[in-house]
Amino acid sequence: MTAMRSWALLAIVCAVLLGGCTALAGDVAHWPGSLPAIALMVLGKAVNDRVKLLKWPMEFAFWSAILLIFCNLVYLHFKPL
Repeated sequence: MTAMRSWALLAIVCAVLLGGCTALAGDVAHWPGSLPAIALMVLGKAVNDRVKLLKWPMEFAFWSAILLIFCNLVYLHFKPL
């Protein structure tokens, strides 16, 4: 898989995950919790291209979804009521 297609696939994975969060939340209030997750996904993709720790794309997408959930739960924990 070429590098450009690989990064385009990452953009699609991020769009699907964020679209799912938006649909479940009913609005875009999850974005403060989702932005660190997206930044970590991009960083993780760059590191994974060199280290090959996770299989691309399925295993990476699985751990990206878990990371997105974790970051949003941390955001909700520290969000004032």
